[in-house]
Amino acid sequence: MKREDLKTMGLTDDQIESVMMAYGKELNPLKEQINSLTSERDSLKQQVVDRDGQLDDLRKNAGENDDLKATIKRLQDDNKAAEAKYKNDLAAKEKGFKIESALRDAKAKNVKAVISLLDTEKVSVGKDGTLEGLTDQLDALKQSDGYLFEQTGQQGRINIGGKFGNDDTPRVKDDVASRIAERFAKAE
Repeated sequence: MKREDLKTMGLTDDQIESVMMAYGKELNPLKEQINSLTSERDSLKQQVVDRDGQLDDLRKNAGENDDLKATIKRLQDDNKAAEAKYKNDLAAKEKGFKIESALRDAKAKNVKAVISLLDTEKVSVGKDGTLEGLTDQLDALKQSDGYLFEQTGQQGRINIGGKFGNDDTPRVKDDVASRIAERFAKAE
């Protein structure tokens, strides 16, 4: 779905923006899932290649028992290290996807710029899948660098000196304006 297609359908810019936001909310979790699954698939393929190479090494060293035991021990240690690295990489990617999604939900104008201002080491993913430690950082960023986020709600009134009806105090008769009004009334 493209903005141009919606424009040709006769939608206004506000309607197009609303449709694209709803479309993004549906699409972003799917993109995250695809990225996660693709990453997992690539990692598993690499593990299969590594294990095949390890089996070839075992066949070559099968003749000498002590060398075989040492090779098996080394391979087991390597496999444990590879599995731990894989889990850490997958957790880091999941955390990154969740942070990006949370920033989109917080209406960040530029997700990458906001991420660079966050201390992602202090953010963790809870057992229930929620991000812990991000809300405080986001609130602080919205206070210090609010321009990075889309502003919602009403904007404050501008009061340029004097009283222009921006407050609830009763109006006081302005001498200059009343004299001008009197002259116009006399001239008619």
